[in-house]
This record gives sequence, C-alpha cells and structure tokens, in this order.
Amino acid sequence: MAANKEAIAIVLDVGPSMNQAPPGEVSSLQTAIDAITMILQRKMFSESKDEVSLILFGTDGTDNPLADGDSYQNITIARPLGVADFDLLQQVKDEIQPSDTAADFLDAVVVAMDHLVQGIQGKRGFASKRIILLSDLGGEFGDDQLDTIIGALHNSGTNIDVIGPNIDDDEDEEGGGGDAGGASVNGHRKEKTPQQRAGEAMIKHILDQVEGECYSFSEALPALSYFTARQVRPTAWKCTMDIGPDLRIPINFYGKIKDFKLKQSWKKVYAKDPDQTVGNLRTQHMNDEEETEVEREDIVQGYRYGNTLVPMSEDDKENMKYKAEKCLKVLGFTKSENVKRHHFLGDGTNVVFAEKGDEAAGVALSAIINALYETNMVVIARRVYSSASGPKLGVLWPSIKANYECLYWAEIPFAEDLRQFTFGSLPVTDDVETNKKYKPTAEQLNAVDDLITAMDLSQAAADDDDEEKSEFLKPKLTFNPYFQRLYQCLQHRAENIDEGLPELSPIIASYLKPPQEVVTKCEEPLEKMKNVFKLEMVSKKKDEQTGEAMFKDNEAEAGPAPKRQKLDDNLEGGMQDITRAKVTQVGTVTPTADFQALISNKDEDLFEEACKQMQKRVEQIVSDSFGTQFYGKAMECLKALRQECIKKQEPKVYNDFMTKYKDTLIATGKRDFWDQIVQDKQALITKMECEDGGVSKEAADKFVEEEVKEEPATAADAETTDDLMDQLE
Repeated sequence: MAANKEAIAIVLDVGPSMNQAPPGEVSSLQTAIDAITMILQRKMFSESKDEVSLILFGTDGTDNPLADGDSYQNITIARPLGVADFDLLQQVKDEIQPSDTAADFLDAVVVAMDHLVQGIQGKRGFASKRIILLSDLGGEFGDDQLDTIIGALHNSGTNIDVIGPNIDDDEDEEGGGGDAGGASVNGHRKEKTPQQRAGEAMIKHILDQVEGECYSFSEALPALSYFTARQVRPTAWKCTMDIGPDLRIPINFYGKIKDFKLKQSWKKVYAKDPDQTVGNLRTQHMNDEEETEVEREDIVQGYRYGNTLVPMSEDDKENMKYKAEKCLKVLGFTKSENVKRHHFLGDGTNVVFAEKGDEAAGVALSAIINALYETNMVVIARRVYSSASGPKLGVLWPSIKANYECLYWAEIPFAEDLRQFTFGSLPVTDDVETNKKYKPTAEQLNAVDDLITAMDLSQAAADDDDEEKSEFLKPKLTFNPYFQRLYQCLQHRAENIDEGLPELSPIIASYLKPPQEVVTKCEEPLEKMKNVFKLEMVSKKKDEQTGEAMFKDNEAEAGPAPKRQKLDDNLEGGMQDITRAKVTQVGTVTPTADFQALISNKDEDLFEEACKQMQKRVEQIVSDSFGTQFYGKAMECLKALRQECIKKQEPKVYNDFMTKYKDTLIATGKRDFWDQIVQDKQALITKMECEDGGVSKEAADKFVEEEVKEEPATAADAETTDDLMDQLE
C-alpha cells in the first residue's frame, strides 16, 4: 500500500479569551469553528482517506491519557483519530461549548502529538502527521519543557500549523494589534493583551525551529489548501520517445499539474437507513400509444445516414474502432513562437524525464533538451496512452533548472479541431473605416490604459521590507471558493433535506470581492472613466409608434362604439413591425417570408434584387438537398416567386430564370425536382396568366415536353444510397 495518508489532530481553544467579542461581532471561537468545518468538509466530500481527531483545551473537564493530577488538565480528546464523517461535522457544529477555564496550549500540543503517534500504530499508509492549533494564545502557558517539545516534534516527524495569531516580525503598532481574535474577518481591530504577545513570541520560536506555518484567522481559508493537498504518489507512464526509425529514448511521464475534480458528482447519496441500497431503475419504451416496454438486450444503437437509420451493434463498434499502439513518436520540430498559448488543450501538464537509472537515455534526452533550448525550438509529437486510447497531438518544450532538466508536455489540437473566427477591428486607428462618432479620443484611450494598469494583479502587492512589487492572488496560494461553497451546500442538504440551499458564508463571500489594494488603486482611474465616457439619457421620439401606445390610442378612440378600427396590412406599425427585425436579404430559414418582406418595402423598390436573391436561394436549397429532403421548401419559394412576378406584371424575370434553371437541374442530376415543377404546373408564365410579357400556351407546353439528350448512365452513376448501404453490410 502506498503511504499517502495524513494523520491530523485539530487542537481548538475553547477558553475565555476565545469567547470575547464586541457586540454584533463574531467571536474568535465561532470563526475557528467555521474554519474547522471547512477543513472537514474538504476532507469528507473529496473522499480523502486522511484521518482527523479533535482535541479541545480549556474545557471544564479533563479526558486524555496523559492527565495525572496537576499535568495536562482541562484538555479533552473529543473525537479520536478517524476518517472525517457527518458525525464529526455535526459534533463540531453543535457540541462545542465555550468555557471559563483557561488551559496551557503547549500541554494541548503534547497531548495531540501523543495521540497521533498512538493512533496510527498498527495502521498502514500514513506518510505524515500534522497538528493544527486554533487559538488566539490568550491563556497562560509553561515553557519549562519547551526544548523537549521541540525535540519530540522533530523526532516524531509531526508538522504543526497555527491559526489565530498574527505574528509580525517588526511587532509595530500596525502589525501587532491587527488581526488578533479574528478581527480582520469581522473588520474590527482589537489591541492584543500582554499574555497574547507572550504566547505569540513562544509559538513563533517553535514554528521557527520546526519550520511550521502561522496564519491569522483572516488567512485561514487560503491555508486550508495546504491542509488538504492531495497526497498522491507519483506514478510514471513509461514509454520510449521515437525520433525516426532508429533513435528510441526510454522516458517517464509524470503529472505536473492537473485540474482538480471531485471523485464523484454526489448526485445520489446513501439512504438514512444504512441497510437500504440506493440504485437506479431505467426502462426503455417505444413511442406508441401503449408505450410498449423494450428489453435492454433488444435495443441496438443506430446512426442516421440521410433518411436511413443504420444499426450499429457493440461488435460493429469494436471492429470499426481505431486501434493504435502505445507510443510517443516525434513528428517534427518547429519554432516555439509557432505554438500559441491558446492552442493548449487538456486538463493538465506533464513532465518528461529519462528512464530512471538509464544513463544513456539521460545523456540522449539532455542533448535534445539543450539543443531545443539553444535553438528556441519545440517538439511536435504523437502520443497514444494505451491500445484502448485514441492518439493525441502534443508539444514538448525544454526546461532547464539548476538541479534538473526535463521536457514539458501539453496537448494541442489537430487541424480539424481549430476554429478560425474573424472579428472586425476596433475603431481605434485611422486605417479602420467606421463612423467617426464611435471612434474613441486619445483622452478616452488613456483613461482605459490607466484603469488596466491599476488592475494589473502581477504588480499589485507590495512587500513591506523592500517595497518591491509582487504578484497578487498567486494561483498556488489563492483559495478557490467554488469547492468550499459546494461542500457547504452538500452538508446543509444532508442535514436539512427539506430546506433550500443556505446563504453564502460571509467568509467565503469575502473571497469573492476584489482585493482592497486593487480597489483603492482603481478609484482615481474609475473617476476619470466616468468623466471621459459620459452617459446620457436618450429620450424616446414622440412620433415613434409602439405597441403600447397604439393599443391605448385605439381603446380611447373606440369607446363604447360597436365597431373599432382594425389593424390591417396597410396600417404602418402593428405587431408585425414591432416584433420582427428589419429584413435585408432572403435567408435560408424563412426565405418566403423574407422575400415578401423585401418586396413590400415602401421606402425603396427592391423587387428586382429580391427576385435575384430568391432565385439563388432556390438553387442553394435544391443543391443542398439530400434526395428530396428540401424539395418542398424550394417549391414553396418557387411558387411565391412566380405569384409575385405575375402580380407585379414582371413575368419575364421568372421565365428567364426558369429557362436557364431547367438545363441546370437536368445537368446536375436533379431531374426529379424538374418533374415536380412540371407536375405542380410551376413552369413558364403564359399570356393567360399575365398578358404583358407572358409566353403563348403552345410555347409553354413545348417547353415542358422538350427532352434533353442524356448520355446513358454508367453503373457507378446509377448507384443509389440503398446500393451504398448494401455495400457497407
């Protein structure tokens, strides 16, 4: 079994100093309980195998194996070491009570250390031990055994972290009186007592000796990422990197960064009765009146090929599945600037080393790494994880550090996966033609530049020691509130199945706000933005006709009269004009309606242009049709075009189009659509239908009966879709 579990002892101070808070403010004890709850939520809902114990000091009673008379008093092991569960969450939430008794926090650390050592005896898989002390250090303590405690922490391999005090190296007024007692969480500053300062000095000395960490209550949430770091034993993916047919270098792949995901979705949970089994019942039914149930073994997956549904069994899928061998093959080399950052795919990055213990492989891979680094090149490679996996395309780029060399791997897309989107240029330069009123002035551009500079997180945080700027919200140190909110909702729903989701925790909400330093720096640029980008209220035009005003006017005019004015097609405005956007061309979705809208435009004569667009649309619809799939839609367009040409006394427009289109249909193998035109009597317009410009009845009949000479169809041309499907079987 891999040693990847951690034993954690949570040591909580419930003494009097933790219960003091101004009216309306949350006490340090409640803040500590919230932090513990979040630690347990992360452990439980991420299905961590780490074991956690809860030790309280400052309790009225004493319950620990080290207590003997005057030593280790008022310290209680409330929960022995075990995997986090709902019982422990409920205990922390409801059963921790404040007391008026103070206890020695160093004694509590000794009890916790002894409990961890004793608790993991006989258990396998534990890689580390950790003590998390939550206290404002306001109680008395004895330091006579300090060196012994530090030595025991070292010898037992126990790490210690402290949440509560704010230790400042300079101990000035600002740092010394800052966040004690959870002050920064509540926005309240409280002066520290001499006892707290003495306790902070003592805990600082211990942490310096054992390389521990200390966090104020305001920093508790980011610190949780350290307490819940995944303890994963690195497992290598072993393969050979093939460069051409002759060069093969044994390499090991290790995961460097991977997107964290929960092991399960938590869409279903166990019933309250542990003896009950939670399962899914799924049935399939036919789409008929009786909804006949179909057995699972009688169902096969199918794919639509045109109008035909092609069945695909599991055996067919397995036989047609692409098969590849495990490999890492170099396809070529390219300049690093040719691989853009936005090309990276996947949910993580891997690191590539030579096979451990293979000196020749190490030398060969080192030569490639240095050559890539010196020439600013990267490797494009094909990777197949296993025979059951599909091939992936990726990039390998070199990394040379003081104590190691390696290649980093990231997946990149195939050419078919790329999507090229072209967007118009912004109207900020003289070479872009646009309305001048939309072009920003130099003052407006400078205002936006100043705001971007003020919001730059890479130079937002300043170090008090040397005033150098550093990155704010570093990903490695930044708390992600998404998971903590998810854990909060899961716990609440488990405990209160009939209630809605809880309100967002104030501590989590504080991390959704922008950093105060950034907000302060942005005040002046934002004020400048308001001045240069003035917002004006645009009043509605009085003559603008709206649906609301129209119906009000109609109601006022109608009164008690039995007859009211109707909204006919000739009345400007109306619901059609209100709800429909202006049509500028004949589209493919509603071509007939678009055509009617264009020719009914009273502001300008668009009949000739609308007819040309309608003709192109008919040709496109018929050309794109698979079989007779879209013939009905194309015929509706032809009928609308023919009717309007007759109505507008423009039969020549339709007849000229139909004369050319007949030859096109027969030449492109769409004779069936021409036959449908003849059957529906949508050929040439005659003089009987439109006297001015129509053809004679004899000419129209001859045009329909005329045959075009065709070459005999070859065997390949005569194949139908059914023949193709037969060949696939």
